[in-house]
Amino acid sequence: MDTRPFGGTGESFPILSFGGQRIVDDHDCTEDEAIEIVNTALDRGIRYFDTAWIYSQGQAETRLGKVAKHRRSEMWIATKTWDTTREGALRQLEDSLARLQTDHVDEWRLHNVRDYARLDAFTGQGGALEAALEAREEGVVGHISISCHTDPQILVEALNRFPFDSALIAVSVLDHFMLSFAEEFLPLANERGIATIGMKVLGLGSLTHEVERSLRYAFGLPVSTVVVGMETMAQLEQNLAIAESFEPLSDEERLAFFRDIIPLVRPEKMPWKAKDWSNPTEWVPRGWGLS
Repeated sequence: MDTRPFGGTGESFPILSFGGQRIVDDHDCTEDEAIEIVNTALDRGIRYFDTAWIYSQGQAETRLGKVAKHRRSEMWIATKTWDTTREGALRQLEDSLARLQTDHVDEWRLHNVRDYARLDAFTGQGGALEAALEAREEGVVGHISISCHTDPQILVEALNRFPFDSALIAVSVLDHFMLSFAEEFLPLANERGIATIGMKVLGLGSLTHEVERSLRYAFGLPVSTVVVGMETMAQLEQNLAIAESFEPLSDEERLAFFRDIIPLVRPEKMPWKAKDWSNPTEWVPRGWGLS
């Protein structure tokens, strides 16, 4: 697979990375299957593993930890805090380290900064950013990150407040047409040397009929790497095959892809763009970002 520099960290990773949310019972993936999938991903060259404290009440981290216990030196592990407070975030970090069976994580994210109020809570006095700085000073956290699914301008403001090492952003082809991180955030992040990790590539299942073009679209963006959730060995093999033979979409292919998927750019297909995921019709307030 092609590899790319990971911002200013000095690391480089393959274009395909592992999204760890789906190796859980909720996605009909057993523990034995999860361990086999993660080990195979490592054997085939994937090094970057993304997970979170909140995923399936800790089961996602726990299962990744069963591999990390034996192969930690081969893995870059990124996990997340959901709690916006210093004290709550530190408790979640302790949980994550125990589940992952490690004494440190390479990257720790402020998770799902969906609006400015949440950004204020994370970065304000007594917020989780204070916990991240303390943990980094102690060597428990290597790099400080942030994630956002909704509005790229929230992350622009985040970078004005703190020099985050990386950002996890929604870059599905659907996102191109609504508050586009590719258009509004990636240029700034790359200019500042901040690593960028693409997510939501298959649109929470809306694009599973378009796996190859969806991955080729995302790999073709100027991101550092792309995390894709995989709950079966067949999905891992399919994604590896696309990554290993990757060629960017031509201009003609990209335009044809846009034309084919534009009917899917609607609220019920893009709940991560909503102010409240439980009510996807309540989209964030800015208008359509057609480009």
